[in-house]
Amino acid sequence: MNQEGGEVHRGVLQRDRTYEYELSGVLRPIKSSKKVDAGAAVAIILRPSSRGLEVLLVKRAADPSDPWSGDMALPGGRLHSNDEDLMETVVRETIEETGIDLRNGRFLGTLDVAFSSLASGLGILPFVALYDQEVYVKLNEELSAFYWVPLEVMKQSKGKYYFRQSEVQAFLVEGEVVWGLTYRIINNLLQLLEDPSEGEAS
Repeated sequence: MNQEGGEVHRGVLQRDRTYEYELSGVLRPIKSSKKVDAGAAVAIILRPSSRGLEVLLVKRAADPSDPWSGDMALPGGRLHSNDEDLMETVVRETIEETGIDLRNGRFLGTLDVAFSSLASGLGILPFVALYDQEVYVKLNEELSAFYWVPLEVMKQSKGKYYFRQSEVQAFLVEGEVVWGLTYRIINNLLQLLEDPSEGEAS
């Protein structure tokens, strides 16, 4: 589902905690995030629906100064000097970008730190949060669209695609190519859900 920036989307969720138990068993505990050396954090926001477990993807607005201009992404951003820790970073950035307060959901844990090829040396910690209540999305000017995509759809769409003059590993969803850092983070989560011993190296 696609909504342009500034519009509000309401999703009616099923209250099913089965996913919470499945995910909590394969993620790193939240308390360990305080010891992680990373310069940014992103949110993998999940919700149960009639289509299965869905993840929120956002599309970055066109901006020549943004290395990820126009890319599909996860909400989040860089650690600020006044952030107490990376959890505060991901909460602040997600509110700013999408209007979603992660504290109203349930933090399930984190994935391993991922590293961006576009910002050398920048470590990014992915936080996983689950919502089983209505979610309202209101995008700021940094984003142009958002999509709730079933994880099963993402898994089925995985492949190699010709994108920006090169062949890349990616997901193709809603007519958009999910590649690079976002692809690696979500692919890591999918691999962990299939087999906890086979998480993709960050």
